[in-house]
Amino acid sequence: MGTPGTGGTSVSNPPGGVGAGNATSASGGAANPGAGSGGAVTGTGGAGPGPGASACVPGVPATTQIPRLLNRQYDAVMRDLLGVTAVAANGNQPPSSLLTIDFDGAMNADAWRLYRTAADTIAKEVMSGPNRSKFIACNPADAGCLSETIRAFGRKAFRRPLTDMEVARFEKLGQTTPPGTPEEVAEATLAAFLSSPSFLLIPELSTQTEGSAIKLSSHEMAARLSFMIWGSIPDEELNAAADADMLQTPDQILAQAQRMLAVSEKVAPVLSNFHRVVWAGDDNTPNSHWWKISHDDHPLYNEAAKVTYREELERFFEEVAFNGSFAEFFLSPVAYVNRDTAAIYGLDPAGFGPELTRVELDKQTRPGFMTRIGFLSSFAHEKATSPILRGVFVTVNIAGVNVPPPPPGAAEKPAPPGEYKTEREYVDSLTSQSDDCKGCHILGGLNQPGYVLENYDVMGKWQDVDPRGGPINPVAEVKFDGTPRLVNNAYEMMQIVASLPAAKAKYAEKFVSFAYRRDPNVNDACVVEQIAANLAQENYRIVNILADLTQANSFRLRVATP
Repeated sequence: MGTPGTGGTSVSNPPGGVGAGNATSASGGAANPGAGSGGAVTGTGGAGPGPGASACVPGVPATTQIPRLLNRQYDAVMRDLLGVTAVAANGNQPPSSLLTIDFDGAMNADAWRLYRTAADTIAKEVMSGPNRSKFIACNPADAGCLSETIRAFGRKAFRRPLTDMEVARFEKLGQTTPPGTPEEVAEATLAAFLSSPSFLLIPELSTQTEGSAIKLSSHEMAARLSFMIWGSIPDEELNAAADADMLQTPDQILAQAQRMLAVSEKVAPVLSNFHRVVWAGDDNTPNSHWWKISHDDHPLYNEAAKVTYREELERFFEEVAFNGSFAEFFLSPVAYVNRDTAAIYGLDPAGFGPELTRVELDKQTRPGFMTRIGFLSSFAHEKATSPILRGVFVTVNIAGVNVPPPPPGAAEKPAPPGEYKTEREYVDSLTSQSDDCKGCHILGGLNQPGYVLENYDVMGKWQDVDPRGGPINPVAEVKFDGTPRLVNNAYEMMQIVASLPAAKAKYAEKFVSFAYRRDPNVNDACVVEQIAANLAQENYRIVNILADLTQANSFRLRVATP
């Protein structure tokens, strides 16, 4: 895989300095766990080039120092800490299925109740199952066993050594009247750890200053590194570096980041979550179009295979993120195919089994993730393609064009009566009925990217003839940056999208927001500008962003909220 974090311009000294990472709302919940996950950017005029990232303003944004574990992080921590990936008592669902969904604001009674229920449930299953030794490796009835376990397990669970006072408090669980059995005390101790604020939160309480900011301790830095890069707790090597206070300089931090990025099985879920959920907008919100449409009339549609369509996108994003550049998201011919999806890509299903197999499709007709089944089948109607949905996604979510919301009732107005030979003809007529619609959809260019993708039917299968009977015409004039460009096919359009500065700026802004766990702001824009510049380098690998983000001053420093 090469050495991550070495292929781009360093962001160790962005103009003016930037703010601390992992910022959240003052109550400890994520300020916006899905920050930048999609949706039209509102504006006041017709479609036009978006503003991109905010202008860089020197300064450090005020942040809280007690972010709460996100549910995806909770799952990863349970995996790495206790080997728990599914809870039998909850239908073998992930541990976070026992919790409420991620939310902003203060801890509430219902969320706290669910955290405690989850702790009790998981503790019970761990103590009676094969993962018991991950918590306690001795006989709890033996002298000193529980005290040793409290210190050893607590070091990993709290991401720092426990104080003597904390150890004494946990030991009191074995000193009740009447006393519990050693097994009961051990289980109660594990449940207490899993419901402790020091476990559920990621506190940053250092008071050491550097200039006008606060410098994180090595233990706090280890947690920042591990939760940003792995979405989970530090491993033994990172803990050892923290215990030796060897996470204070940019070089020390970068060395650990590069080592951690080589652990692909831990990095991959984080990268996949960003690209699929945040960048592509697959966040399961009411406004998301992903996976919500069925195509029962299509001969190749299989409702059960939707999970395969999603898995293909995850693997595609992971491969490009680890090995490729920004442009390859739009141009790579790599696909992951099985017997259920082969025919959609024009391949012989007989050559595939139930497992996904990596293949390279024709690069001219299958460039990038927006020519894959997952995107094309989600951004379509049940029985017809949707140039509008596809065009808006490319224009707004990816190219970063600023588009106002549609006028009231626009979606309810049918097209004028007539015989339409293609979906393109129908959509042209539909969106030409008023100046409001025509200004964005026709003159502003919202429809045109969708027209370029009309060679892909509702499932993503190649089509030269429209189901309405007319020939497909994919030639259109796109206007992503205000400059009209005539394109003949999807490959030519994806080349343009991959080169757009606004697309790189939007991607970088979302990535920084995701990694630092806060909404975009003028101070973080300094890092965004540098990352966007790095993306323009032909050989800059996406995974290097995580390493470069650790070199920003904002990663070592924070400023407390007033």
